[in-house]
Amino acid sequence: MSDAVKIWGFKTKEQEEDFKRIIHERLTQAPFYQHMGLSVIGLGPGEALLKMRANPYLCDESGKVEKGAIASLADAASGVSVATVFPGSSRRIVTVEQKISFMAPVTRGELTAAGKVLFADDNIVVSEATVQDLNGKIAAKSLATFMVIARR
Repeated sequence: MSDAVKIWGFKTKEQEEDFKRIIHERLTQAPFYQHMGLSVIGLGPGEALLKMRANPYLCDESGKVEKGAIASLADAASGVSVATVFPGSSRRIVTVEQKISFMAPVTRGELTAAGKVLFADDNIVVSEATVQDLNGKIAAKSLATFMVIARR
């Protein structure tokens, strides 16, 4: 795990280790994260901060970051925030719905997404994400619903 990754709000050493595991899994066992240039840069209970290096392959013909790449970043930030609610669990979460509003086009470079859990119970979790560029310009906001299922 990179020293640049920040972990906050853990209450026990076990919770800190769970958060480190979540980060490690995304860095080493998630080919999609590697393909998209996604990385976790911060993690706390019910919260996640991710970044994406928007290279030219993630841009359209005008040099703007494709909306699908922005939606993927938002979904990942929401999903990682949800993972902190069920760390080390026999359950897993899957996105069943995502609503996203695109607010401003962004050009390639580094984007960040902050995910935050708004509601969680044993069956569903709702999380929001805000995607912005390094200047703080908000590119998109999303609201996602996740289903909690048994891990197979």
